[in-house]
Amino acid sequence: MSRVYWIVLKLVFRAEALSLEEVAKRNFDSGFNCAESVLLAVTNELNKEGIASDPMIPKIATGFGGGIGRNGDVCGALIGGVMAMSLALGRDNAEKSREPCYAAVDRFYNDFRIRFGSCRCRELTNQNLKTPEGLSVYEAEVHADVCVPIVTWAAERARDIIRDTRLADKKTH
Repeated sequence: MSRVYWIVLKLVFRAEALSLEEVAKRNFDSGFNCAESVLLAVTNELNKEGIASDPMIPKIATGFGGGIGRNGDVCGALIGGVMAMSLALGRDNAEKSREPCYAAVDRFYNDFRIRFGSCRCRELTNQNLKTPEGLSVYEAEVHADVCVPIVTWAAERARDIIRDTRLADKKTH
């Protein structure tokens, strides 16, 4: 077999061996924003189960980074997790119940707020990402020290709540 084949095989094996948290961190460190990183990591995990594959991911999450277009509002990692949960647990017609998804998202939101003390990007980062100074501090310190732990936690927690919700649903049916 060719050398290229073995290199590709090694890369594929390495990618599959990464934990969800490592995938989320790599996404984030590679230039994807917080919402994109969480959504990509969780949907990648769901894709292994045959759920949530869509070419619109991560595009659908791009505008949510920096607390919605760098406005410092709702944390993009929180939004990315909610989007992934909606893909996995949401409904596809108006007759179906939205309650399983709402309950899971409520749990995720409250866990996030308790864990980090806020759901607002500007409060979490203590930076205005619309200013050159805020972006500079973000890139030098906040990305790695504040946001990476949030992104990795959000991806793991969203995945775990999705799994818990699906297991509970299987037990009731």
